[in-house]
Amino acid sequence: MRSPADMDIVQIDISTKCHKKCSNCTRLISHQPKREDLSLAAFERAVASMEGWQGPNRVIGIIAGEPTLHADFEKLSRRFAEIWGGPTTNNGLAPVEDFNRFANERLFDRSTGRGLWTSLGEGFYRHYETIMEVYGHWNTNTHESAGLHQALLISREDYVAATGMSQEQWVQNRDNCWVQNLWSAAMNDKGAYFCEVAAAIDRLFFNGAHAWPIEHGWWQRKPEDFGNQLELCDCCALAQPGPSQIDALERDIVSAQNLQRLAKAGSPAVKKGKYELYDAGYHNEQRTIQRRDSYVGEGPRVGIGNVSAFPRRVSCVLVSVGYAEMLKRTLPHNAPLFDQIVVVTSSEDKETQKVARENGATLVVSDRCYDDDHAFNKGKMMNDAIEALKDPDWVVFTDADIFMNRGLRAYVLNHALNPGCLYYTQRSDESEVENQQASVNREPNGYFQLFHPRALSIRERWPKALSEAFCSAGGIDSWFFQQWPRHKLVFVPDLHVTHLSSRSLGENWNGVVKKSGKWSQLGVLTSAGFASFLPMTELPPEIKLTDTLNGDTVVFKTGELDKYVRVVPNGLEFLGKDIGRHHIHVAYKTP
Repeated sequence: MRSPADMDIVQIDISTKCHKKCSNCTRLISHQPKREDLSLAAFERAVASMEGWQGPNRVIGIIAGEPTLHADFEKLSRRFAEIWGGPTTNNGLAPVEDFNRFANERLFDRSTGRGLWTSLGEGFYRHYETIMEVYGHWNTNTHESAGLHQALLISREDYVAATGMSQEQWVQNRDNCWVQNLWSAAMNDKGAYFCEVAAAIDRLFFNGAHAWPIEHGWWQRKPEDFGNQLELCDCCALAQPGPSQIDALERDIVSAQNLQRLAKAGSPAVKKGKYELYDAGYHNEQRTIQRRDSYVGEGPRVGIGNVSAFPRRVSCVLVSVGYAEMLKRTLPHNAPLFDQIVVVTSSEDKETQKVARENGATLVVSDRCYDDDHAFNKGKMMNDAIEALKDPDWVVFTDADIFMNRGLRAYVLNHALNPGCLYYTQRSDESEVENQQASVNREPNGYFQLFHPRALSIRERWPKALSEAFCSAGGIDSWFFQQWPRHKLVFVPDLHVTHLSSRSLGENWNGVVKKSGKWSQLGVLTSAGFASFLPMTELPPEIKLTDTLNGDTVVFKTGELDKYVRVVPNGLEFLGKDIGRHHIHVAYKTP
């Protein structure tokens, strides 16, 4: 045996929840009478108790049934990153095609000092963004490859009686136990333990009676200090040559003495008869564990369960007001690529309504684009369209004049995508657009924005995902992508799209049909100065500014610009806030 101080992994057991009921689970999941989570305060105490631990290539791992099912997994994980280990990672931002290989790479990543023991599943998918950032090291096993789990619930008394092994040999095997020597000590809601399996046994059978207090330095105990925790080994046969069971059979091999203990603990598996009573004649395998990972067999650790890391649906949202002729061309091409495509248009645009219906799109009719004397508030229209999405998973924002890449659907559904990222691609114009810089076609603009509603960047706003401060179609797509940190804007060249070009940049941003008395976009203001989209010899007497970072807005007399905007070393300051290189949407009221 060894001191926890000499281990490279110490586990914190955070939950008894799991979507699996594997045979001979070391967490005894199928026997847990309740599904319970470790509190955040208890978790913080456990991490704090490890201060000063300098194990080789050290990792504090979180384990459970399935840790990602903890009710506060995200909060717990983010706190974990604050109080232990190295900085967060940039793993898994780019689309991942071979998830098995990616997961295996994580098995050797100790960079953060934080580890996750997981079987994937719904919790993993739900917390993908957080997992990628917080946990450098993963130990992934989906338990789908007919792995062999050695029987642990054979008591010392029953094992010795059945096999004839001497007590001396049993103790010698115990002291050389592969779990304690190759794996980890652990903490749970009851306390700290020299062995992770002992922790699970004490919690279920003895309500933590053998636990050490979780206090700084508990892990410095040496084997001679383990005391009565060694009694927990009397309930466990993992150190002894013994039988194993295919994990997917979902039934443990249990000896008579432990069967009584399980019944007393209220084991659901025992109540359902989901166990095999240990019989040395029938269960005559004498398996021993030699290597850290041989417990699960030689098959792949990540089986077909890796599908839980991949997208399930892809939907689309677009605005078409006055674009029916273009939509007639693009929608028949685009619609089959999505599980749902939502088209929002105005009440007066009957032709777009007809095209949408004919192509099986979900039609939303709204005139909110004209509210508040706005020329064409695209953000309001998009928000109305979002409300019509059914069970949204991955969503594409695009325009009525865009042909999607034919391989879009296959690509999305066959790559693990990080829900914390906004993915974008390159656009090709069918013809040259006047006054348009080439870079516009290689930015995360509104012609293609692929994202997940669960992204930390926008989830608090969803389903009102877009700002409604912009009076035109210009600025809103810039505002939207600028809600994401720059490193989470990920370019995907394989998804390039084609644009049915307009004649000049900003041509229809104020609507195809121009209306008087409306706030309309005039141009943009950057640290390099003002650029107008409209032919004007002088600025109007009153203008409205809206920044594309925060969506803050101010209306003022033209000569008072210096009161609200100034150039600073980092770019622009607007209304007293540093908005850096983000630009400002400039609008005026049409006569």
